[in-house]
Amino acid sequence: MQQVLVALIVSIALAASVWKLMPARRRLQALLALDRWAARHPAVSGWRERRLAPRIARAAGTGCDGCAANAGHRPHPPPR
Repeated sequence: MQQVLVALIVSIALAASVWKLMPARRRLQALLALDRWAARHPAVSGWRERRLAPRIARAAGTGCDGCAANAGHRPHPPPR
């Protein structure tokens, strides 16, 4: 039982790490694929509207500014 629990915890940690390290474009593509799947299954329509739609809206508009590496980054002024 302990090995199953450890394997589950490691699997969840691995999935979270892969998700966070994945490029933003690939994450958006994965969210859109999950949205297409959820659209075909009416049983998950509430989850799709509550959880998935806001994440897609946030991910679609972030671009490079959504990356943690750009926290506090100010764009360069236009050349004169």
